[in-house]
Amino acid sequence: MESNLCPRCGWPLAELPGSVSKSQRVSGGRLEYVRCLCGSWLARVDGVVIGATKSQLGLGRL
Repeated sequence: MESNLCPRCGWPLAELPGSVSKSQRVSGGRLEYVRCLCGSWLARVDGVVIGATKSQLGLGRL
């Protein structure tokens, strides 16, 4: 996955509002859950996107 774009809609993560829903330490670094503007939840470890949910708005690309 491209680490600086939402994998569902392509929105630049640097332009997302700075609201992290949950953050915790894991063996690979700091795990954060962030909501993208498209409605998808993004899981990041040390700023790198490792997973995303399907957009709730149905606007995301596959």
